[in-house]
Amino acid sequence: MSKNKSKYTAVFFGYFFSIVLFLLIISSSLFFSACESKEKYIRIGNQAVFSGDDKFFGEDQLISLSIAASELSPVRVSGFDYKINIITKDDEGNAERAFLIAQEFADEGVSAVIGSTFNGTTKASLPVYSEFNIPLITPSSQGEEISRGFSNFFRMIINNSQKVENIANFISEVIKPEKLIIIDNGSDYSIKLLDFLIEIFESRNITFQKRYSVNFNSDDYNILAENLLIDEPDIIFFCAKYNELADLITRVRKLNLNSQFIAEEIGMDEGITAITDSQYLEGIIAIVPEPPSLAKYSEDKKAIEFWRKYNDYVLKMKDDDISREGPGVFAPYCYDAFYILINAMKKANSISPEDFMGELKSTSYDGVVGHIEFNSNGERVDPPSTVFIIKNGVWIRYLQ
Repeated sequence: MSKNKSKYTAVFFGYFFSIVLFLLIISSSLFFSACESKEKYIRIGNQAVFSGDDKFFGEDQLISLSIAASELSPVRVSGFDYKINIITKDDEGNAERAFLIAQEFADEGVSAVIGSTFNGTTKASLPVYSEFNIPLITPSSQGEEISRGFSNFFRMIINNSQKVENIANFISEVIKPEKLIIIDNGSDYSIKLLDFLIEIFESRNITFQKRYSVNFNSDDYNILAENLLIDEPDIIFFCAKYNELADLITRVRKLNLNSQFIAEEIGMDEGITAITDSQYLEGIIAIVPEPPSLAKYSEDKKAIEFWRKYNDYVLKMKDDDISREGPGVFAPYCYDAFYILINAMKKANSISPEDFMGELKSTSYDGVVGHIEFNSNGERVDPPSTVFIIKNGVWIRYLQ
């Protein structure tokens, strides 16, 4: 009897362990299935100013990133589908706040950050992101000094130095003046621009006749006009507001000086035709630091499509707090930045910055803002400007 009992006991435990093993297999299968079904996210930081008088910059950035995310999500990386989670933080346009925001993003483990709006906030944030090897892509900050010494920095827009280099290139390579006079309007912006322009000229052995600095008043402008009549330049580059440009042109034309005037972005405005005799304006040139795809009178298909998508998205939001009426100047740069970032992740087959940073650096992308490549400092390679000229009283694209 004891022998049979042992036999039955062995059979019982055999069945028992089989059932337990079966249940373990089932539960493990359910566990791993649940793990696999759990949604995965790519966390992207969105740092900008969302409060105060400049909040429209942040709104513009958020809308542009949201459009891109809606088009790209889910993202297939390393065999998994990732949804995109845009984490938005307001640095208030304040450097100290921007530093704290950067620390928060680092603690939250974002894969990359797009921002910030201003030079000061971007510069304050960058060291933190560098410490944690988090890429920072700015769509709007233009200060050249920001990028120095950081390998995790990328700039979508032309920087201040490149803007002046394009002016120098156009004057020296296209216009080729015999007698060039350059003039600033006494403002800090204008003085610094001409200082750097002269540095470029000197580095390239480009000569200019003279530099003037003038404040906006009748006496100074009369004296300057008389001096220009004596100098007899063929080209005058005047870095000034459009009303100042109009005033000086009027005075020199009345003295029968027919020098051609070249301005930059602050000198180009439709309002100049309303305050100046049209015959005096003929042939004025303005060099604007915007790519042809985005500059005035653009017929670029990608740009037009982006503007349509932006406006459609805003209408669907029905958010009374959003004050945007069409994309601002930096919106396309935000949109393209997002695409470049996700493309780098897909090429690297990873959402980890240490894996996809190299792909970011080797970017070659044709976006709304034109062709985009980065140099070793994260700057755009040869970002173009667009040149305009007044013909028959209106600004049109300059054609060489």
